[in-house]
Amino acid sequence: MRVGQNIYKRKDGRWEGRYFKGYDDKGKIKYSSVYAKTYKEVREKLQNIQLNSNNVTQAKADTDFKSCCYGWLSKVKHGVKESTYSKYLYITEKYIIPCFEEAKLSKLNENSIDSITERYSYLSPKTLKDITAVFRAVVDYANRYYNCNLKLNSCKFKKSSDKVAVFSLEEQAKLENYLLRNCSTDTLGVLLCLYTGLRIGEVCALKCSDINMEMETLMVDKAVQRIKNTDSTAKAKTKVIVDAPKSQCSVRVVPIPSFVAALLKQYIPAGNNNYYFLSKNMNYIEPRCYQYRYKKILEKAGVEYINFHALRHTFATRAIEKGVDIKSLSEILGHASVNITLEKYVHSSDEQKKKQINKLELLANL
Repeated sequence: MRVGQNIYKRKDGRWEGRYFKGYDDKGKIKYSSVYAKTYKEVREKLQNIQLNSNNVTQAKADTDFKSCCYGWLSKVKHGVKESTYSKYLYITEKYIIPCFEEAKLSKLNENSIDSITERYSYLSPKTLKDITAVFRAVVDYANRYYNCNLKLNSCKFKKSSDKVAVFSLEEQAKLENYLLRNCSTDTLGVLLCLYTGLRIGEVCALKCSDINMEMETLMVDKAVQRIKNTDSTAKAKTKVIVDAPKSQCSVRVVPIPSFVAALLKQYIPAGNNNYYFLSKNMNYIEPRCYQYRYKKILEKAGVEYINFHALRHTFATRAIEKGVDIKSLSEILGHASVNITLEKYVHSSDEQKKKQINKLELLANL
């Protein structure tokens, strides 16, 4: 029989009162119970627990937001990739903590997220989304582990109006002429990215064993990247790691055009499959070093500088112009959905638009 909220009389004659205790590591509610011989005793015990809980809640509400941020970072550290944690740490220390100074948790409110978007309005929409996503995760952590009840406004972001850089057909032809006339692993690495859409970190991590000459494919399962050093005692602020690509979708098998595969075959050393392709030894070339070499290649080719990622944009754009289906292209690029491929990487050239519009025919007979 139940008498009063969450107070029951048990079959053994005792009275039981249940109360909210908190959340477990998975965010599920945890309850606990108190027992006594009478209903009154159980009610008094629950009232004392509630009183103590209010005091604890107030104490937690007076916790510095900064401490809460580092508490969240400590919780997520062992559940994500090192590069992901490094990104979270950078965003938290660079943008979120400075935005709220020494504020207490009790001072946060539903408009707090607006203060972030206003303060950093000059940043790109993608960066703002990353910052607010981390902030929401910290607030969720505060709600679960500090017994807060913080709510945030929804936030809409403007789509980036910046067009991605793509080599024109003339620039691409000029670049390819130079690459083919000056074959080396450096120039072939650029050509490979231009015809497979590899990211710079992925081509730097490419080993000879990843290239299947018989099948004319290559395996992408790692990337070289420089990240913020999360060890506060380290002298260097950054370090280079070889890790899995940015997402599970980025782990993929990529087909190589036959004319590119024929060139690569000449530069893969026999019996040294564990060598990195670009360096031809056991040491990888760091992305920023290869970026520098790429810049020099453009200068020698007489092509105006565009960042290395433009090779990936150009590959996607040319593939669409040649009629490659979106699904296949999306998988080659390692995207989670075809929408990402269409919205972010595929941009029709003026020539392509003109070609498509000329498919229309006049129906009237003159």
